[in-house]
Amino acid sequence: MNRRNLLFPPLAASGVAISLLFIVPVTARVASAQQKSRARAVEYGNVTLAFDAGLAKDFTAETVPAVPLENRTDKPDGVAPAHVVITLHDSYASGLRRDAGSAYALPQISVFPAADPGDPRFDDKFPTMRGAVAGLGKLLSRRAGSVSESIPFLPWADERQLFIGRKRLIRFRNGRGVLFLTQYDQEESPVSNEFLVYTFQGLTDDNRWYVSAVFPVSAPGLTAPPGAGSDASFRAGYDRYMKQTTDKLNRLPAKRFVPDLALLDGIIRSLKIGPR
Repeated sequence: MNRRNLLFPPLAASGVAISLLFIVPVTARVASAQQKSRARAVEYGNVTLAFDAGLAKDFTAETVPAVPLENRTDKPDGVAPAHVVITLHDSYASGLRRDAGSAYALPQISVFPAADPGDPRFDDKFPTMRGAVAGLGKLLSRRAGSVSESIPFLPWADERQLFIGRKRLIRFRNGRGVLFLTQYDQEESPVSNEFLVYTFQGLTDDNRWYVSAVFPVSAPGLTAPPGAGSDASFRAGYDRYMKQTTDKLNRLPAKRFVPDLALLDGIIRSLKIGPR
């Protein structure tokens, strides 16, 4: 929650000035109580977070079984150690045009162990973990990076980030990471509300846990560019189209998205991984 300093006029000798001084804190307490009443708390294993009740009516929390790599030559699609997944249900996402079978159809927060000292074959079974942790750690240590620089994402999928918008660093209660807007696909395609996602990739301060949150979102005014139906003409102007679209999304106020991106930021800021 963003906190703004309340500026008070200098104390005067009149009773009116003193009365105003006492009214403001009462109002602030009422607003704070209302905000707390809208928050839904989630506690599962070593993960705690909160989300605004306006985002979803319910949630599930589960431990997803490990999916190790079977052969070194295989693509590590979906390969991951056992990890926690929290999914928001009966949510704002039901109003978005999404394929129910899409990996990006539901708001989800996943927490992966970065390593397992008790398993000497951890890196062999889950080869994407080490690369993602190292790559994200490097990006966060620089506190910056090219806007178009690819950002690690878990679980690994055979797709790429078509663009990176609204990129910024953000802290949660015991870690930090990067929030950004993107769309994943295997080939160049128009940016669409059917696939647009707001995602967070982060690490706890001790680098023991990796957080991957994916929120489907929509933005006004996303239309396919002229020539999108023709591969040749579309690809010829793709870089310009993508820059214009990214700039537009970067300028759009957070509250114009569905949902308000500030509510999703609040979920990330509330996150804590470790002893309660």
